[in-house]
Amino acid sequence: MGTGGTGHQTVAHVPSAPDTTQAALRHADAGLLGKGDNAGMHIILNGERLDLDAAQSISELLVARGLAGRRVAVEVNGDIVPRGRHDEHRLVEGDRVEIVHALGGG
Repeated sequence: MGTGGTGHQTVAHVPSAPDTTQAALRHADAGLLGKGDNAGMHIILNGERLDLDAAQSISELLVARGLAGRRVAVEVNGDIVPRGRHDEHRLVEGDRVEIVHALGGG
């Protein structure tokens, strides 16, 4: 990997590696915690805390952020979530979400 300008620029945002055991427990507990109450939750979105009124799917988050239909890659707790799973993947308290826009250039 050189640092010279070759006409292509790659930007990678690499969050710190999550403890996969804790992430798995958060997802397992998501169905048990907060059932029936309308308390909000928070996630970390691109390094910044984001408070949500309720649990959302990735698709719902993308709509709320004005990114629906855009070419984006989404990573939750260090794992890429394929576009085909955005509707079914529910975010839970404390998830670390990274959204990267695909930009053209050359």
